[in-house]
Amino acid sequence: MLIPLFSQNCDLVGWMQPQKFLFDADMAYTAFITNGHAWSARSGRWIGPVIGPHVFDTDGQPVAWNPGAPLRGSGRPLRPVNVVRAVSPVRPPKPVAPPRPLTAPSLPGGWSQFSFAEWLVSADPKPMEITEIEIGETVVAEVAKKTDEMEQRNDTSSIGSTSL
Repeated sequence: MLIPLFSQNCDLVGWMQPQKFLFDADMAYTAFITNGHAWSARSGRWIGPVIGPHVFDTDGQPVAWNPGAPLRGSGRPLRPVNVVRAVSPVRPPKPVAPPRPLTAPSLPGGWSQFSFAEWLVSADPKPMEITEIEIGETVVAEVAKKTDEMEQRNDTSSIGSTSL
């Protein structure tokens, strides 16, 4: 069973397979869930707690939510011990788009500064760049890793350096 996840603006941003995996709106595997925490599928690093059908950033602020359960702020979580990466799941078929919630809950501590896409790569160690993607009729910015360009720069800067 997949649970839809919505942004603060009530846009569908992803799907959750409870206690197992997170997928983006296009059903690409983005994170795994272990012991109530989400871990980046890309880097394996901790990206925040998962409480019920809601995901939070490392500051305890909500990134995505589901209207099927009450959303409450959680204080700043303790960083869990690293876990072994999960095996990538089989990509599930894209579910029918759920009805859009009318409004998102207003929380005293506010919402995360990260969009869902930014949150997914916020812990990645490589530099990032902003690219625009289209979700439905809305164009949003997505954070994506730079690829060969940065790696080549790093590789050429270490040529000729030696250590004794």
